[in-house]
Amino acid sequence: HNARKSCQGAVLSVLSSTMARRSSSERIIIEVEERLNNEIEQLKKDIWRVGEPDKPSVEFGKLFDDDDVQQNYEGLAATLKAAKKRGVVTYKSPMLLKGAHDKVVVNLVDKSPIKMGNLDGDTKCGKIGKAIE
Repeated sequence: HNARKSCQGAVLSVLSSTMARRSSSERIIIEVEERLNNEIEQLKKDIWRVGEPDKPSVEFGKLFDDDDVQQNYEGLAATLKAAKKRGVVTYKSPMLLKGAHDKVVVNLVDKSPIKMGNLDGDTKCGKIGKAIE
């Protein structure tokens, strides 16, 4: 836990100095992009967690109704649409609405299993933390 805090502190320090040099509109764009990237990474984990244990797919309604999913996303359908545009997921519907599209299957494009230990978040700093060390 302490190692995680020190990693977060180091990352925040680097981000703070970088952000101070940018305009407020650039900062907003970067913050939104980072939030979306984080949501897409979490989405991958949630599809594996909520869906079938042996394949990276889940029905939209099942994903939408999951308690953790409801707490993690500002707009699940919008996150899914962004992930679809980026080639992270596929589904056969132009839009996803709760109720009308509950049976639409959302598939991950990358079918490589995610390590089970990473489903609830990474315990190490990752690439940014290693670059700072």
